[in-house]
Amino acid sequence: MYTTIATARLFLMGLAAAGLAPAAMAQTDPKTDPETELVYYDVPDEAGRLSGGVVRLPIPDRDGPTIAAPFRTLALRGDPANRIDLVFVGDGYTEGELGQYAIDVDTLSVGLLADEPFATYTPYFNIHAIEVVSPESGVDHDPTFGIYKDTALDMGFWCGNIERLLCVDVGKAYAHANNAPDVDQVLAIANSSKYGGAGYSSSELATSSSRNSWAPEVLIHELGHSLGNLADEYHYGDGTTYTGNEPGAVNASKLTRPEMETLERKWFRWMDVSRTGFDNPIDTYEGAVYKQYGVYRPSPNSKMKALGRPFNLPSAEGTIVEIYKVVRPIENASPDATLHGGERLFVEVLQPIGHNLEVQWLIDGEPVAGATETEFALCEQVIENGVHVVTVRVVDPTDMVRDETLRDQYLTQEYSWFLVYSGPPADFSGDGTVNTLDFLAFLNAWNAGESNADLNHDGEINTLDVLGFLSLYTTGCLS
Repeated sequence: MYTTIATARLFLMGLAAAGLAPAAMAQTDPKTDPETELVYYDVPDEAGRLSGGVVRLPIPDRDGPTIAAPFRTLALRGDPANRIDLVFVGDGYTEGELGQYAIDVDTLSVGLLADEPFATYTPYFNIHAIEVVSPESGVDHDPTFGIYKDTALDMGFWCGNIERLLCVDVGKAYAHANNAPDVDQVLAIANSSKYGGAGYSSSELATSSSRNSWAPEVLIHELGHSLGNLADEYHYGDGTTYTGNEPGAVNASKLTRPEMETLERKWFRWMDVSRTGFDNPIDTYEGAVYKQYGVYRPSPNSKMKALGRPFNLPSAEGTIVEIYKVVRPIENASPDATLHGGERLFVEVLQPIGHNLEVQWLIDGEPVAGATETEFALCEQVIENGVHVVTVRVVDPTDMVRDETLRDQYLTQEYSWFLVYSGPPADFSGDGTVNTLDFLAFLNAWNAGESNADLNHDGEINTLDVLGFLSLYTTGCLS
């Protein structure tokens, strides 16, 4: 029943015996050991200042069968196929405590997306909660080591002999989370008021106790790890020097400010920037990823260094990029058909809070002047006979991203149609002009059920197409 946590503990004790204690492991590159993942743990003092570290745990199998359980959706902001779906799973809640679980989830979810950049991109997130029932109340080693509970997800403190490292059986967590319409991030909460948490960097999972006063901040910090792939920015003031490779996270670097600016690396674009709602100003501050010297963070005291603090701008930029690796700017585009020149085109785009995505329509790669709305009247354009490509380009212009290469790669999306143009679409007789002969030609095609009479591209030939032809005939545009 407690196999996963016990195995992880023995695994880490063996590493410690070999001289690979968690602090030493913090400098390793996760890409060098594909069989394990980095798991972050953090402990705040009364002011929220963090200490902690990172350990490696075996990567679990997340593809097992779903364990059926009811769920409720707290926030449905769009199609799960194009949202980041955050899924709560609880451990140590008995059947009679599901009401408390609902209260805990509601409390935690309120503040989960309150900080930037999550606040701006709240519409990009759905939130669900799975009702996981455990035989016993509470989790392992709560309040003290040596107390074991029979629970559904095997959550427990003292993971890897670290009291505040709150681990979970990731496979079981996902087996329950998969009851949700979609799963992008799992938030596993323990029925406990004891401080603890973890951020699983590869498993897209964060843990926290549910009713500790720091719990909402812990989840946001751990989401910084599991979703934003951010590093911890604190150190222990113990005189240690970082000697590892260049950190992969966007918010830690071996490079000094002059080196960053010369090489144009890491957060060189953000130097000296201060902005309301973020930790300021941006520079290179020595001390990060648990080492006091030889490694730098972007700001004095961000959320990756202390709870209750805002993120810094380089971390926000990196997190936005990770969001757009899951969510695409274009929700829908219509019609879904080859064009013939009389159509009005539509694009539905995601809408962040506080700014709009930019839209530009193009024909054969050339921007159409003034065509920057979500509707495009192709029928009003002057088009030469032949085959063309019509494209809509959608870009998020957020000023929280300064790397234009990343903007082009992740914050930009295009959708294209083929346009086959052979004259006015209402010219059914093919004589090069639109006149009464076209009425007869269209009616003949309509009566015969010919595909070119399906003017609205809905797959059916009916009276709507007659209305469409009348609109084409009188205005040149389909209604």
